[in-house]
Amino acid sequence: MFGKKVCIGGFPGIGSVGKVAADFMATSLKCSAIKPFFSSVFPAQAVISQGLAELLHAELRSPENRDDLLMLSGDAQPLEIIGMHSLAGEILDSLRTEGVSDVITLAAYVGETRSGVLGTATDVNSAAALERSGIPLLRQGAIGGLNGLLAGLAPIYGMRGFCLLGTTSGAELVDIKAAATLLEAIGPLFGLDLDVSLLRQEQKDVWETIPSDEPDMNYR
Repeated sequence: MFGKKVCIGGFPGIGSVGKVAADFMATSLKCSAIKPFFSSVFPAQAVISQGLAELLHAELRSPENRDDLLMLSGDAQPLEIIGMHSLAGEILDSLRTEGVSDVITLAAYVGETRSGVLGTATDVNSAAALERSGIPLLRQGAIGGLNGLLAGLAPIYGMRGFCLLGTTSGAELVDIKAAATLLEAIGPLFGLDLDVSLLRQEQKDVWETIPSDEPDMNYR
């Protein structure tokens, strides 16, 4: 279904579904960074981790033992629409230079559906291929931010665009369950053995840290 080289990416969105899934894949595949994307349209913040400060940015990564796959993730969404288009163009231009044929973004879907995962593509044949692979199509709606823009602009840069969406209620700040379900659907498409039980255990650990006498703070 996919071409010779695929880039899978996820940026923060509803429930952080796409970003959690993309970051988990990058960790599982032992990816190393090959190119960062810094931009003035990201929020004006530096993230502190273990005493080190780093500007918000996006990053292109390469798996340890896969030359047909790249991973893309970002710390935040751009604040400006024009800047978002500019950053998306910069990223897609780099992906084209890397020989990428298909851009697949990961996102979240909030709405009534019986499917844990939905998909969409930028051409009829690719959409049909998703359905044949067991991914029901998102028939209508919109995908915001870089997750939608990167997939939508991909054909302009000579690549096919796809978006796979994990179904979420939208009530949780980080919906690990939806991300895990999305990963379970992605694995077979690329012959990846992703142990999502580690991700589900992380969700369990988070719940166990919430005090039982804490008032309801949208922990649902």
